[in-house]
Amino acid sequence: MNKFKKILRITEHDDERVQALEYRSYAEAGFLIAVLSALDVIIRGLVLSHPLSEWGMSLFILIIYIIYVGARQITMRITKDDLLEEDEKKKNRAEEVSVLLGIALFVIWRKVILKENFIPSGLLNWIENIGVFMVILIATYGMVYLFRNKKQSEI
Repeated sequence: MNKFKKILRITEHDDERVQALEYRSYAEAGFLIAVLSALDVIIRGLVLSHPLSEWGMSLFILIIYIIYVGARQITMRITKDDLLEEDEKKKNRAEEVSVLLGIALFVIWRKVILKENFIPSGLLNWIENIGVFMVILIATYGMVYLFRNKKQSEI
């Protein structure tokens, strides 16, 4: 194990600040790899419609990263539910509900009402869809916010 640590330049310091900085740099490197993998999947898989054999490994790396980070957060009890106060939890739940509702309404608008593909084509179509999505998100967040405040004032 010590040889492995030397190859990766993982030092064993007694100073907790140095250890924290090392772990932070490794976390940032892992996040960078996950972002690059996600970009590869999005660009080659969704936008350019290349075969799975070209971007499948990036998808595999991304899935492994998500599973690993999720498992570590759960086992170390550093999830939002463990760290936030009760008021912050309620606010985050309201934001999550509004985002999920906004996404659902956008998908309904795009697929059912317009009867178009889910992925837009052309720059103007992308800009239009991003604008519509933002308006839907703002509207759903506003409705959830007003509903939550009305409910709190009744209590």
